[in-house]
Amino acid sequence: MATCKDCKSFFAREDDRSQGDCVMRVVDPRQAYYQATPVETEKDASKCSSFQKK
Repeated sequence: MATCKDCKSFFAREDDRSQGDCVMRVVDPRQAYYQATPVETEKDASKCSSFQKK
């Protein structure tokens, strides 16, 4: 089973290793920016469309 901590886009929090942020680059017609979504380290990522193995 793939978990969020196995993804290239996952960055663990320094104060709490059981949580982290999923950081994705978003490009729209005017600009590009990064979007961070809080996730748990052990969350099942098998159905995540943006999962990339480290």
